[in-house]
Amino acid sequence: MSVADAKPAPQARVFKYQTSAPTTLVVMRDKGMIGAGCDASIFINGETVAKLETGEKATFHLDAGQWIVGASLEGAGLCALNPARQERETITKAGETKVFRVFTSNAGDIDILPTTL
Repeated sequence: MSVADAKPAPQARVFKYQTSAPTTLVVMRDKGMIGAGCDASIFINGETVAKLETGEKATFHLDAGQWIVGASLEGAGLCALNPARQERETITKAGETKVFRVFTSNAGDIDILPTTL
């Protein structure tokens, strides 16, 4: 799935970094059945900034610099069995847009990786 195909998450599930800033970070969650009943919590520098359902994206406006972007599955039942939050470091520069993809493997493990799609 490309970032253009992902639907924006409702504002009620996007909590921070919504005012103008020099850089843009987009986090999208893949479509698919595995983990579809669980919300994906998105973190920036350890703070929960959004909750995404499958096929959704959230856009964040950040200052230039070093950031830690993470994701974890939340919910009851099998959602609670997922391993701890996965995190990646990124460095943003003024005028730049970076995109990260949240996905769930066939084994049910969540991950977050940079993408150019």
